Amino acid sequence: MNDPQQPILHVNYKKLGIAAAIGLVIYFLFNFTTLFQSDMTQQEAYSLITKEQAQTTAAEFATSKLGIEEPLGDASISYRSDSDLYGYLSRESLVSKYDTEYGEDFPYEVFRVIYHYDQNGEKRTLSVDVGGKTGKVFAFNNLPTSYADQLSDLTSVPPSLEDQSLLQEDKEKIAQPLLSDFGLDQAELQRTSTQLDDGLRYTSSTDKIGDSTLEVNVSFEGNQVSSIRSSFSVPDSYTSYIANQTKWAERMTYGGYLLLTLVLGILAVIYAISLRKYTSFKRGIFLSIFYFVVSIFSVWNLRPYFLGSSYSELTFFITFIIQIVMSLFMAAALYFSFVAGDGLWRSQGKNMWARRGEPHYGRHVWESLKTGYLWAIILLAVQAVIFFILEGSLDVFSTTDDSQSTYNMMYAWLFPVMAWMAGISEEATYRLFGIPMLKKVLHSTIAASVITSLIWAFGHTLYPIYPVITRPIELLFLGLLFSFIFLRYGYITAMFAHVVFDSILMGLSLIFMGTPTYIAVGIVSIALPAIVALVIYLVTRKDKPKPQNDPPNLRKNEDASYTNTDTNSATLPDHTERPRSI
Repeated sequence: MNDPQQPILHVNYKKLGIAAAIGLVIYFLFNFTTLFQSDMTQQEAYSLITKEQAQTTAAEFATSKLGIEEPLGDASISYRSDSDLYGYLSRESLVSKYDTEYGEDFPYEVFRVIYHYDQNGEKRTLSVDVGGKTGKVFAFNNLPTSYADQLSDLTSVPPSLEDQSLLQEDKEKIAQPLLSDFGLDQAELQRTSTQLDDGLRYTSSTDKIGDSTLEVNVSFEGNQVSSIRSSFSVPDSYTSYIANQTKWAERMTYGGYLLLTLVLGILAVIYAISLRKYTSFKRGIFLSIFYFVVSIFSVWNLRPYFLGSSYSELTFFITFIIQIVMSLFMAAALYFSFVAGDGLWRSQGKNMWARRGEPHYGRHVWESLKTGYLWAIILLAVQAVIFFILEGSLDVFSTTDDSQSTYNMMYAWLFPVMAWMAGISEEATYRLFGIPMLKKVLHSTIAASVITSLIWAFGHTLYPIYPVITRPIELLFLGLLFSFIFLRYGYITAMFAHVVFDSILMGLSLIFMGTPTYIAVGIVSIALPAIVALVIYLVTRKDKPKPQNDPPNLRKNEDASYTNTDTNSATLPDHTERPRSI
C-alpha cells in the first residue's frame, strides 16, 4: 500500500469514475435482477401497514371479539418478527413458498399492540398481534397485568386461569369461534393436551412446511379464552445450530472486538499524551461529542421496542443509563484515537487528517466527498460479489432482527444518522490510529491493516447472518479496501466513503419500504454527505490559512504546497511525494 506524502489528495477521476461505473453495473445486476440470484443482495419493494392501522384493527378486535367495553386508552405499538422461523425458512429456501401458502394467516412479521387498562378495578394487559402485511389479527393475550408481567415475552404461552370444572369438549366449544376467525379448522388440528393440562394444545395435521409444523396454543381465564397463539415450530437441529453460532459470535464480539478495541483505547490515551507536541487536544472534540449524542439517542429511539417487549419503564431507564455510561467511555476512546492518530502521522511528517485553517481545507473536503462517493459504489459492488460467492460456498443465510428495525424507532427518519456515527468512529479508531500504531510494532502496513480490519469485522458478528464467520470474511476484504482508501487519500475521504456506503444501504432500505415519507428520507440520507461537504466548502473557502504548530518537517513544505496542474485532482499541503494516480 502507498504511504502518501505530498499531496494528500490526487485523484484521477476518469479512471476512478470508470471503476465506479463498472461497480454500479455490478451492484445493479446483483441487487435488482435475477441474473445473479442471491437472497443476501436482492432488493425489492417492501411495505407494511402503518402503526395507526394496526392500532385501529386491534381496538376493533378487542371490542367485537373479546367484548372489552372499558376505555383502552393509548397503546404501545412495536414491530415484531419471528426470527427463528424466518431464519429456518431462509436456510431451507422456503420463504417464497411460506409467503404464498401461510403468510396471510400466520405472518412472521407483526405489529404488537399493547393496552394497559382497568376492568372492574383490576389492572389488565391486552396484547394483540396484527399481521404486518395483511392487517389481520391472528394472536392475542388478555390477562391480569400481574400474570402478564411474569411472561418472559408476550409471545410466551401464558398461564391458564380457567375454570377447573371445564372439560376438554367445553374448552373446544368456547374456543371454536375465535379459532375460526383466525383461519383455524379444529377438524384439521390434533389435540396434544390431556384433561390434566391447562388450556388446549394442538398441532396441525395438514399445515406443514419443511420440518416445521403449525402449533396452536389456547389459554383460558374462567370460562373465556384469554389467549390464542399460532406459530410454526422450528426443528431442534436449527435452534441448536443457531445457539452454537451465537456462542461463536459472542466470543468474537467480546474477545476479538470489545477487548481489543478497549486495548486500542488505552493505547490511544498513552500515545495522545506522548505525542502531544505534534497535534492538538482540540482535535476530534466535536466529532466525539457527536458520536456520544448519536449513540445514546439510538437507544432512546428504540424505546417502542423495549416497551413492546416484557421490559418495564424501570428496566428501560436502567438500560438507558448503562448505555450513557458505555457511550461516554467509547466517546472518550474515540477522542483519544483522533488525537493520537493525528499525532502519530504528523510525527512522521505526514498529514492524514486535514484541519480547518490549512490551505484549501474546504476544497479538500469537497474532493474527498466526490472520491468517497465513487469508492462507496465500488465497495457496494465488491460486497455484492463477496456475498454471492459466500452464499454459494458457505450456504449463507440471514434472518430478521426486530431490535434494529426502523418500525421500532420513534423517529425513523433519523435512522441514517447512524451511518455518520459508524463512519466517523470506525475510520478514526481502526484506520487513523490503529494502522500507524500497529505499524510501529509490526513494521508492516499490510499486517497493521489486516489486524485492524479483523478487529473491526469481529464487531459485526452478532448480526443475524449465518454462519457467523461470513461477516468477518466479508468485512476483512472491505476493511482492507477502507485501509487502502485511507492510506491513499486520508481520513476525510475514508470517512466519507464509509458514511456514503452505509447511507446508500440505509437509504435504499427506507426507499423500498414504499411510503412517501420513507422514500423522501431515503433519498435525503443518500444525498446528505454531499450536502454536508458542500456546506463545509462554502463556509471555509474564504478562510485565511492559520499559522500551524506543526513540527519543521511538516511546515517546510507549506509555501509551495498546493500547485496542481490536474484540474480533476485536489491536493493538500504538508507532503513532498505524490502518490500514484488511480
